[in-house]
Amino acid sequence: MGWRAGGIVDTAQAPQHRLNDVTVMSTSLLLLMALAAAAFGQGAFFSTIQWFAVALIALALAVALAARVLPVADLRTGFVLAGLLLAAWALIRAAAAGTPTGALGWVLFGAGTAAVVSVSRRLDAASRETLLGGVLAVGVLVAMTGWLGVALHMRPWGLPAQGLWRAGSTLTYANATAALLVPLSLVALARLTAAPRSAYLCLAATSLLTGAGATLSRAGAAAFAVGLLVLCWVLGARALARAAAGPVAGAGVALVGLVPSLRATAPARPLIAALAVAAGLVIAVLIQRLTGPALALPIVGAALAAAVFVIYRAPEVHGAIRALTHARFTLASSARSGEAAAALRIVEHHLLAGAGPGQAILRWTGPGGGLYIDRYSHNEYLQVLTDLGLAGAALAAILLLAVGRLLWRARIDLPGRALWAGAVAAATAFLLHSGFDFLWQVPAIPFTVGAIVGLAAHQPPGLQYPAVIQPFNERGKWNAASHEG
Repeated sequence: MGWRAGGIVDTAQAPQHRLNDVTVMSTSLLLLMALAAAAFGQGAFFSTIQWFAVALIALALAVALAARVLPVADLRTGFVLAGLLLAAWALIRAAAAGTPTGALGWVLFGAGTAAVVSVSRRLDAASRETLLGGVLAVGVLVAMTGWLGVALHMRPWGLPAQGLWRAGSTLTYANATAALLVPLSLVALARLTAAPRSAYLCLAATSLLTGAGATLSRAGAAAFAVGLLVLCWVLGARALARAAAGPVAGAGVALVGLVPSLRATAPARPLIAALAVAAGLVIAVLIQRLTGPALALPIVGAALAAAVFVIYRAPEVHGAIRALTHARFTLASSARSGEAAAALRIVEHHLLAGAGPGQAILRWTGPGGGLYIDRYSHNEYLQVLTDLGLAGAALAAILLLAVGRLLWRARIDLPGRALWAGAVAAATAFLLHSGFDFLWQVPAIPFTVGAIVGLAAHQPPGLQYPAVIQPFNERGKWNAASHEG
């Protein structure tokens, strides 16, 4: 006999337990490698990295099934079946159009995301923490490469657009970078409410917010704001404000230091950006550690430093701010409007089955009478209609609803409430942002959100979720009494 974490166990079974632990951890690491490869390989937008990510996810799935970490019955759940049917329909439509490889993006979104959710939700506690920590670390690296791209005017980590340098990072597309970093920043902030003294989470959240802000993505900002509202609703505004004060203030300081480097016609100011990001990280930790009157010191100091900086660099800062407000502080976008109109015309002619993956070429007349052509409509809800028609859109809706139902059923896990809240906020932000950019075609994004959802909706083999009638009280607050026992 011997001792284990839960009490006395038979030492004869110890080798089997250790082998099972190694297998589960291997599954987690394979999944993390797939997510990292996708994030660092231009979001797995191109086929070379797509096939590599497919191989890693398939291997993780095979190991999980062989070791019975993932029950075979899980392959018959609603979201898995919907993902497989969506992938099959995309292959059928692509084969009919004579371009079967053109369906790979939709196959990864459907079957790939379902596989990521299935594997991540069956991991044990240690493997879940490893995967979550690894995903946040990948996000921090993506954020910092985007910051470097703007601070140093370094392509392709930074890309000039509309007269401004924007963080494209390893995804090489600013809006996709924001779509990856915003959900991760929401998860980090949610976790901070449960571990308010964690310096790692504080620095991670600050870095993620800095990277997301450097993308200058309007849809990313809107998605983050909505995600914050979700966190306030589930976790409470006071707890969230206390956890988010340090990272938000630190990221604000870091982004102020990035302003002189924003203009495409001005030279980069890497020294100013480096000093600002260092100061922002220090301020974030100080605010996290201080309470009461002492909390005002770093906040006042940061405000004074920002004021002095703005005055000292007035011409540069004012020019960058004018360019920023002209290009990004507006809801108008003639390109997006033209793309939407062109997509709707294609939907009219291919309503049921779509034009086929890769076959829907958008053409419209822009300002001045010029002809514009694009492949993607920057709206995934329109994109699925143009590519796969109503049939594909219905399957995609079933997939999203089934994953949402899975996450909703996990709401009773009170010890994991912070992660659950972060997952709900991340999924909400992802769904909102999907209406403004082609995010489902960048597998790194749905894979990462799928892993977050799976970790929050974890269900070890044998565990069944009991029914819960009232998860929230009449004031909309979390009702802890309904989860007792």
